Amino acid sequence: MSSSPDPATPIEPDAYTEEYYRSAVEGHQQFAESEGKQISARMVRALELADVRPGQRVLDIACGRGEVVLQSAMRGAYAVGIDYAQASMNIAREAISGSKAALARMDATRLAFRPKSFDVAFMLDFVEHVYQPDLDASFREIAAALKPGGRLVIHTSPNRLFEDLVYRHYVRNVHRALLSISRLLRVKNRLLNELVLPTAPVPPHNEYERTLHINPQTGRSLRNSLKRAGLSVRRVDVWEPPQEPFFAPEERALNFWLGVLDVVRFLRPVSRMPPMNRLFSNHIWVLAQRR
Repeated sequence: MSSSPDPATPIEPDAYTEEYYRSAVEGHQQFAESEGKQISARMVRALELADVRPGQRVLDIACGRGEVVLQSAMRGAYAVGIDYAQASMNIAREAISGSKAALARMDATRLAFRPKSFDVAFMLDFVEHVYQPDLDASFREIAAALKPGGRLVIHTSPNRLFEDLVYRHYVRNVHRALLSISRLLRVKNRLLNELVLPTAPVPPHNEYERTLHINPQTGRSLRNSLKRAGLSVRRVDVWEPPQEPFFAPEERALNFWLGVLDVVRFLRPVSRMPPMNRLFSNHIWVLAQRR
């Protein structure tokens, strides 16, 4: 009789395809238009937190298409991007061509760099893709690779607090109530329907997210993991990137009424303010430092 698979088996590198990087990873529209010279607001935020300066050595862990590697090099740093997916290397190699940057196919749990090599490191949309033992190992590796005082910038989404508490126990119940009222009134339109107002126990995710997001975090869980690795957490926040309109920009009326709806289901704008934002935001940012 065959044994069941280990639930903590790491995701195979081949799960990350060129199609995934070019169509599903945040910022793919800007990359398609500029090959990494224009970047999304989320990546701009990461670079601002890192404060990359000329002459610094920068490491981007799980570099994906290579935009942050390229942007760091454009700021005068010597940048290195690593990823364990060959598809990432194929795309990023073209993006960084001609820049002061390098790539290496490498596992984040086993970094092949000398200790105290880097001033800055990025882990953008990485932590949710690895099980906790590998995440802890990756934090220990980057702690060793950073120079004393070196900075680590982390971004992750989703926020487990939002998904497990706010969405499950509040947002979807608001959706249920609104859908029930709409059925009583025999109203069903482009706003009052199950697509805009999902009621499943978990928020809607695409196929990639359902397969690849295996370890969602909270600010507290990240803080604890980083401390165990010997990194000092200087800042945890939940800055939200600007949202694209749900409907086409020219459909102003629909987008307006969706904004009104968001006041009820997401308690905006109050939920964007501390401390509510730590529950309602789905994006976690951490700035850590080697002691």
